[in-house]
Amino acid sequence: MDPLVGFGLSMGAGFLQGQLQHAAQKQKYINDVAYKEAMDEYSGWAAGMQAKQTNVNQNYSYWVEKLNHGQQVTHAYNLRAVELSKSIAQADLVAETRAAAGANYINKASAIQARHEQEAMSEAMAMFHTKVQGLRNRASVGALGANGIGMVDALQMDVQRQVGNKATISQINQKFRDGQYTRDQAGAIAGYLKEFNSQQFYEAQEIMDPLPPFPPIPALVGAVPPSMVGSAPSSSAAFLSSVAGGFSAGLNTYIGLKQI
Repeated sequence: MDPLVGFGLSMGAGFLQGQLQHAAQKQKYINDVAYKEAMDEYSGWAAGMQAKQTNVNQNYSYWVEKLNHGQQVTHAYNLRAVELSKSIAQADLVAETRAAAGANYINKASAIQARHEQEAMSEAMAMFHTKVQGLRNRASVGALGANGIGMVDALQMDVQRQVGNKATISQINQKFRDGQYTRDQAGAIAGYLKEFNSQQFYEAQEIMDPLPPFPPIPALVGAVPPSMVGSAPSSSAAFLSSVAGGFSAGLNTYIGLKQI
């Protein structure tokens, strides 16, 4: 084969191959640009859908929290009603207990007072009988006349001694009774106070209202991440590269054929 013919054929084949590569690169660039546009559109759609899904989930959670809050509020109302019922029931019990304590104290105080008066009356009657008996003894002594002057004096002294002893004993007993009366009344008062304070009013617990849930903040659409496609292949550069490649291939073929 003529080296010049081989040079021309190789150069043409190399140039054609370079143009085919350029066409393939150009088609790849077109495909990359189309893919980028599709991915950008999909990324925007996916970000919008994710924001919508987030909002739906948040709204559902908020609805559940509102439902739970309503139940908690109802439960708080029920607890307050229970506390109020306990307070009313305990107040009734306190009133009944204190009224009963007052009635018991009145009965005990009246009984103590009556017993004290009866004992004083009994002591007064005993003293009265003692004095009456002394008068009788005096009358008996007076009947003896002058015949028994010494005996009369002795009997009168004995009568006076008995009356004086009885009066002293009565005074001592009176002091004892007064002291016992005071102690009994103090005991009755202590018992009254103990029974009065045996029941106290119920201190209702404070029930706090549950905090309402906060409404959700709408989710924002996320930013689409940037994507980049390289610059389009240059036709002039591809032409020059094809010419250079074809010339190099033709030159190599020419040199090879020339050597043969």
